Amino acid sequence: MPLKTFLFNRGIFTQIVRNVGWVSIIYLVGLLFTLPIHIFMMSENKDWLMHHQTGRIFDIGSVIQFSLMFTLPILLAIFLFRYMQVKLSADYMHSLPIKREVLFLQHIVVGMIILIVPVAVIAVCLIMMKPFLPISLYSFKHVAIWFVSTVSMNLLLFSGAVFVGMLTGMSILQGMFAYILFFFPAGIFILLIFNLKYFLYGFAYEYYLSSSLNEIVPFIQALNWSTKQIQPLEILIYTVLTFMFYGLSVWLYKKRHIEMATDAIVFRPLRPVFTYGFTFCVMLVGGAYFGQMQQKMSWVIFGYVSSSLFGYIIARMILAKTWRVFSRWKEYVGYVVFMSIVGLLFTFDLFGYKTYQPSLNEIERAYFGDHIYFFENDEIDEENAFYYEKENIRNIYLFHQHLIEQRTYPVNDRRNVVIGYDLKNGERIVREYTVPTNLYNQFYKPIFNSIEFKKNHYPILRKTNFKDVLQIRIGSEDKVVRLQDRDDIESFLAVLQQQLLHETFDETTINRSWGTISILYEKYEEQGIEWRKSYHLVEQWLQDRGLLQQARVTADDIAEIKIIKNTKQVPQYEWTPEMIEREKAKMVVHDKVKIEQCLQMATWGEEDYILGIYYKNGRIDIQSFSKHFVPPFVH
Repeated sequence: MPLKTFLFNRGIFTQIVRNVGWVSIIYLVGLLFTLPIHIFMMSENKDWLMHHQTGRIFDIGSVIQFSLMFTLPILLAIFLFRYMQVKLSADYMHSLPIKREVLFLQHIVVGMIILIVPVAVIAVCLIMMKPFLPISLYSFKHVAIWFVSTVSMNLLLFSGAVFVGMLTGMSILQGMFAYILFFFPAGIFILLIFNLKYFLYGFAYEYYLSSSLNEIVPFIQALNWSTKQIQPLEILIYTVLTFMFYGLSVWLYKKRHIEMATDAIVFRPLRPVFTYGFTFCVMLVGGAYFGQMQQKMSWVIFGYVSSSLFGYIIARMILAKTWRVFSRWKEYVGYVVFMSIVGLLFTFDLFGYKTYQPSLNEIERAYFGDHIYFFENDEIDEENAFYYEKENIRNIYLFHQHLIEQRTYPVNDRRNVVIGYDLKNGERIVREYTVPTNLYNQFYKPIFNSIEFKKNHYPILRKTNFKDVLQIRIGSEDKVVRLQDRDDIESFLAVLQQQLLHETFDETTINRSWGTISILYEKYEEQGIEWRKSYHLVEQWLQDRGLLQQARVTADDIAEIKIIKNTKQVPQYEWTPEMIEREKAKMVVHDKVKIEQCLQMATWGEEDYILGIYYKNGRIDIQSFSKHFVPPFVH
């Protein structure tokens, strides 16, 4: 009996239930309407039943389930320990003849009961109503997994909110800190990665940002429960974190001074941590924003200075609870000096990151592409950007070497390039650069002309038979040819393979195409290949079978073409038919041979010559010529 009295106080229990019992009622009612009642309402809808016949209970009313899960545990922690944040109630509660740890334990136990009971009641309801459902929507195992997962997430969020509540004396900050606590690991990682690219030349920030950050954010991880299987390790990690938060909370609760209620940070040693931590995070946000918007280092520095100053002032205001904080600048000056030194360490590359390149004989395969996607997803069949042939690896290596040696380039006409290596010892190295197009093309050309590149870039070249091809569509604008006959498919794809193997790099640099060649495979997979105007083998195949007129625009579809020398270099997209008609110095072409030549050489985006293509059906299309690629009769 003495032990029972010592560990349980009926008056305290009654007071707690009166204060926060409503949380349990809201949770129970919310889950009741979300799961049992909703399932009974939809039990006559066969489409709904078939869609949810997966055993994933989180998929049923997921919006309400997750909304309750992500808000109620944190609200409960705030209201449960509200007495600590108000001086009068803090004095009263701690004047009672109850040990601090016992008082804390009783609040924690009641909080856990409030969160667990509604989930347990709903789990029992789901089990009891299962025999009355028209189909087996879920099993006992599914209900058990849902119960354990929900409870573990509830207790994790609750314990985390209690933990941060021990650090602050303001309820509103407790709520904010609770969400920051769980988002902070991913958030600070993203901010650091975004900012490192301004200091580390070649830093492939997208490679690190695309990693599974959701695995370290419980909120995002829980949202995936409606579509993926929950792993036991996941629940174990949440359980360990929950006990860790509870243990730290008890220790902090016993150390916390009662008179610190209403203070933003109740432990004085943590106040500088809050000030500089808040300043640092705001500084990173500002630097990332201005850097992303302006793409200049001067704007990045402006973002750092202005944002850090703003963050420091706000942090001081929060701690002092007043706006009169403009007299303490020594700490900020010290912060600026320290961060400047850190920035210089990265700028001078003391760690050798910018110049590092493995030796050529260590490389097992090399990656070369415009983006990071296929470096991480090299198992995808659509396209491959890894190279094993020694000559290609050497060309990629030399390009990387050139980029390391020459780092400054003009701002205009640049493109992205990603270079990566898989070493023989299992290590992966990746770098990302933005380089001038002419330099890129210089090194890209020998790689493109290799057979290995073409097989990587065009999956159709990796196929030795075409039995799984159902149909081929060859089309341009409103014209299309469909090949479904097996002999036609085999013959056309053999010609297409020859065309792609003989394609040169120079052909791809000119934006001239008729349309798209779409290859439809079994299981409704589709591969699209640009139908370039330089694909003469493809055109000849269509011409021999009388299909060319059906596949693309020909001279027979055109009434006339009007050609204008664009001396003022007005962008093509600004030209209208009315502007073409107003031009006096224009060439009008009616001859079919010349019209066909114009169609073959017409492109988009050039500004030397403008073409007004007038169709017989009344449509008008505006295209262009480059001065380096015009029909011989155009002067």
